[in-house]
Amino acid sequence: MLEQFFDGLRLITSYSAEREMLELGLRIRDCLESLENGYEPSRTRGKNTIEKWLDEGSKTCNVVAVRSYNYLLGEEVYLITHVGRFGRRV
Repeated sequence: MLEQFFDGLRLITSYSAEREMLELGLRIRDCLESLENGYEPSRTRGKNTIEKWLDEGSKTCNVVAVRSYNYLLGEEVYLITHVGRFGRRV
């Protein structure tokens, strides 16, 4: 598996985000694209938390990632905690 990096840090998924990605048919590469090319919503998240939205036709994909420390890898990472898709009016 190829490793994905965002903003200079490794990008990994939580168990719940991985389940959400499977339900939506997304891969970590799709989440990386949303983080790189998406826009920030009007609501704010907590410290060290990024939320990006990416429009895909009549749907919007949102990805939430938290800057964290992974003890197994021994480095700081971006942990994807939520992935979702919702409809919007076009």
